[in-house]
Amino acid sequence: MSAETRARTALVRAELQAAGLDACLVRGTDRFLNEYVPRVDSTRTWLTGFDGSTGEAFLPALESLPGLLSVDGRYELQAEDQTAETAFEVNHVPLGQSVWESHCQRVATWARAQASRPRLGYPSRRCDEKALRVLRDALAEDAELVACVESPVVRARGAIEEVPGLIRAVDPARGGGTLREKLARIRGSLAAAGVDAFLVQRLDALAWLTGLRANELPYQATFRGVGLITPEALALALPGGAGRLPQGADPGLSVVAELPLQAGLRVGYVRSATSVSWLDAIRAAGATPVAIPCPLSSLMATKSAGEFEAMREAFARADRVMEGAIAFVNQRVDAGERVTEADLAAQVEALFKELGAHGLSFKVIAAAGANGAHIHYSTPDPERAIVAGELVLLDMGGYFAEGYATDLTRTWVAGSQPEADPLQRERYTRVLQGAMAGMSARLPVGTSGQQLDALVRAPIWAGGYDYRHGTGHGVGVNVHEAPPRIGTRGGTPVEQGQVFSIEPGVYLEGWGGIRIENLCTLEPAPGAPGFLDMVPLTFAALDERLIDETLLNETERAWLDRYAARRAEVLA
Repeated sequence: MSAETRARTALVRAELQAAGLDACLVRGTDRFLNEYVPRVDSTRTWLTGFDGSTGEAFLPALESLPGLLSVDGRYELQAEDQTAETAFEVNHVPLGQSVWESHCQRVATWARAQASRPRLGYPSRRCDEKALRVLRDALAEDAELVACVESPVVRARGAIEEVPGLIRAVDPARGGGTLREKLARIRGSLAAAGVDAFLVQRLDALAWLTGLRANELPYQATFRGVGLITPEALALALPGGAGRLPQGADPGLSVVAELPLQAGLRVGYVRSATSVSWLDAIRAAGATPVAIPCPLSSLMATKSAGEFEAMREAFARADRVMEGAIAFVNQRVDAGERVTEADLAAQVEALFKELGAHGLSFKVIAAAGANGAHIHYSTPDPERAIVAGELVLLDMGGYFAEGYATDLTRTWVAGSQPEADPLQRERYTRVLQGAMAGMSARLPVGTSGQQLDALVRAPIWAGGYDYRHGTGHGVGVNVHEAPPRIGTRGGTPVEQGQVFSIEPGVYLEGWGGIRIENLCTLEPAPGAPGFLDMVPLTFAALDERLIDETLLNETERAWLDRYAARRAEVLA
C-alpha cells in the first residue's frame, strides 16, 4: 500500500472509530447521484484510487480487515491495477448482475461473520431510497444501519471548493420546447399520481427542463442545483442565485434560495433518483414524499424534431473528429514519428474544441494493442507508443451548443499501410456483424432492450465470443440516459424517437479489444404497420482492411454499401 493510500485509509478508520461505527459504505456517486463525479468530489476515488465511472466501496474500521471494491466487467482489469497497493479487494460482478446488489450481498456476508451486530454507516446524501432498500434487504438484521449526512470519508478528506461554471441558454426549438410547454406535458402525470409537486434532483433532467447548460462538472453539460416542479411553475435552487442566469433564460424560471417545501404538500419523487437526505428534508418540512414514476424520463428520451436536428449536427461533427483522430495516428505512424495513447487523447480533445465543442461527454478511451482488453480503458498512457499494425480502440464523445452528448467508437489498424492479420480480421468482422445486426434490424413495436441485445450478440456468439457489458444505452443531455437500456437486463421496450447506442465488442486479455459503436434511432417501418426500423445516426468510416468479406452474406455487404453512401452524404 502506498504511503498516501495508507494515510487516507488510516484517517477514515479513525473517523469510523470516533463515530462508533464498525464500517462504512463509500458510494461511487456524489450528492447529485451523478455517474461522472468530479475527481475532487469522488470519495471512492480519493480512498481507493479507482477512478472508473461505476464502482462501490466498503471499509471496515479495523486495520486487520480488508476493504472491498465492487466493479462490473468494464473495469475488472483497471480496478485490479489501480487497487494493487491498497487495502481493497476487488469484487468482480458477473455480466447481468447489478454492481450495487452484488456489493450489498458481499457486505452482508461480512456483517454475518462479525462476532457482534456491527454498526454500518452509509452516506445519506449519496444514497437513494432504492439503493438503501437493496442494502437493508441484504443485511436483514445482521447489522445496524446508521445514516451519515457527511460520510466519514468526507470528514477525513475535508471540504472541497465547488467552482461554478458559466451557464448558457439553449434555443427552445432545439432543446425540446419552452419551460411552459414542458410543464404542460408533465402536468397530467402529476395529477394522475396524486401529487402537488415533483422533486428534480437529476442534473440532466434539470438541464433539459430549464433549457440551460453549463460546464461546471466534468463530462457533463449540466450545473449544480435542484428543482421543484408544481403544475404551473419550476422553482430552481441554484448556488449563486439568479445572477448566474444567462441572457435568453426562460422568463418563467423562478430562482429561489431554498425549495418551497411546505407542510401538507405531497411531493413526488423517484426512488432511484432521489437521495435519502432529500427525503428527510421533505419530511422535516411537514410535507409528504410520494414515490412515483418519473414524469420526465419518457419526455427526455423521445426527442423532438428540433432535438434531432441538433443531435444530427453534433453527431456529424463527432464523425469528423473520429476520422481526424484516425488520420492523425496513421500519418504519424506512417512517418515513423512517435505517437502515444495520450497524444491521441489530446488530439481528440483538440479536434472537438476546433469544431466548437464545449467539452467532452466522457474521458477519452484511447487504447493500443493489449490495452484494448480494458473495456473502459480511461488512462491513456503517455509512454505507450502506438505501433504500426496493431489495433487501436478509440471511444470518444463531446458536447456542442445544445448540450446533447455524442458517443462513438472505432477500432482500426495503426498506420495506413499494414494489412490486418487473419485473427484481427476474423474478430473484427464478428463484431461488425453484431453491429450490423442491430443497425439493420426491423423490430415489432414493444421489442425489449433485452431482445435487441440478444439479436446483436448472436453473430458474435456464433464466432465463439462474447462481451461483458451492455449492448447499448440511451443518449441525451447525459451520455448515459435511461430509457432505453439494451442489455441482458433491459426489460423495457426500445421506442420510436429514442436515441441510443449499439456497441458490441470482443476483448481478450493479453491480446486486445475491438468495439464498434454507432448511435441510432427507430422510425416506423414503411409498409409494415406495427414495426420499427433501426436508423443509424453516426457514420464515421470503418477500417475496410479489417473486414473479412468471406464471412459476410449478401445482405451484410449491401448494408455496408448503403452505410458508405450515407457517410459520403453526411460528411460531404
